[in-house]
Amino acid sequence: MQSGHNKRIEYIPIRQIIRPIKPHLDLQKVDAMVSTMKGVPMASQTCTLEQASNMNGELPAVDIFKLTRRVPVAHDGNNNTDNSETVTKDFYFSFASCHRLTSYERLQNETPDKEVLVKCKVYPAIESQLRLYM
Repeated sequence: MQSGHNKRIEYIPIRQIIRPIKPHLDLQKVDAMVSTMKGVPMASQTCTLEQASNMNGELPAVDIFKLTRRVPVAHDGNNNTDNSETVTKDFYFSFASCHRLTSYERLQNETPDKEVLVKCKVYPAIESQLRLYM
């Protein structure tokens, strides 16, 4: 996705981002990104130490599709619904940025009591657009 024109940044919890396609990863690159987010810049094959230092502990924004849908309200703890009451819910999808998102997931796993937020550029989407990416 060409996102250079989108300057609006949102921070979304990593737990809310759906990644339908399994990533293929360079784990050294993921390690470097996690280290950089922790405030210890580290170089990788695609990022020099100087570039990592200039990030100030933050990775570049991830492109995210946002699908907004009406969903039934669950009235008990078992997700049972009567389909008469609905709420609007946002679903966030990513089809790229595998290394960055895996870095955020790893950081979340290391600090489960803290909500890790992903720096994102969010684009509204409809179901047919998401099917195109699948």
